[in-house]
Amino acid sequence: MNDAPLILIVDDNTWMQRIVAKIVASYGWEPLIARDGYEGIACALEHIPDAVILDLIMPDLTGMQVLRLLKRLPQTADIPVLILSVATEVELLMDAMKCGAAGFIRKPFTRSTIYEKVRAVLESPQKVVSTDDPHLTGNKAQQQQEHEDTTPHPLPALSRYKQFPSAQDEEEFRRWLDSI
Repeated sequence: MNDAPLILIVDDNTWMQRIVAKIVASYGWEPLIARDGYEGIACALEHIPDAVILDLIMPDLTGMQVLRLLKRLPQTADIPVLILSVATEVELLMDAMKCGAAGFIRKPFTRSTIYEKVRAVLESPQKVVSTDDPHLTGNKAQQQQEHEDTTPHPLPALSRYKQFPSAQDEEEFRRWLDSI
């Protein structure tokens, strides 16, 4: 029996699936690949991964729709989800945080970025509970909302997600691709 953490990678780009899976495997984690949002939901329900790396921009079922579904299903609600995307729109990233995303990995990324983000959610996954959770009713929902209002939320510095990839980022990405 393999005790390695299972990391579900949901991305419609085959090339990106292979890169992320290779990085995940290189750290001793077990990658599981889903080619689209529907397959991602099915894999999450069937295998209950330790973490999900989810592309936002996919055809048919978008990453945001997948995130919302994962966080609403009781079987998958506690699985930390890392958003993997080229998206830099602050509103989109804030919506993902509100829906329960545990963090972001901006494309292009480095090998160490994947490691740091996945390790962080595996060691201390943030449990995000929304007040529209059907399990929270009446006073429980109000208490949860009051707790969320008084508890500071550690949000990543969103300013870095506003920036477009620089020439330095592209050069670093190319070096990284050559190294794997």
